Amino acid sequence: MSDTVDSFFDDYARRYTEGDVKGVTSLCHCPFVAVRRGEAIHMLDRGAVWDHFASAIAAYRRAANAETWKPVEIDSRHLGEHSVFATVHWNALDADGQLVRDTWSSYQLLATPDGWRLLSYTNHF
Repeated sequence: MSDTVDSFFDDYARRYTEGDVKGVTSLCHCPFVAVRRGEAIHMLDRGAVWDHFASAIAAYRRAANAETWKPVEIDSRHLGEHSVFATVHWNALDADGQLVRDTWSSYQLLATPDGWRLLSYTNHF
């Protein structure tokens, strides 16, 4: 894979920060699974993934005034050539660059002809 896991998450963070829901959705494999607050959310199509990320991005902006997301640390475990588990330590910053959220999420990625794609994520809260 020519794309590194780190560069994938840099791109993901950029799209998420820009509120580019279509761009974030394009980085996901369908079907897609999110685990939030211990509940699995199964999304069978791109429309469901789009709705999920549109809601999540808007909620973080409203609740915490999160303007910018930055990966602080990425711990990745390659599972052969075609899959990766990665845990990302994220910082969310407000418009003044102040820390408003410090959190971790884990992801499973799949190598595709178009680059890495998210199969799932789990929030650590």
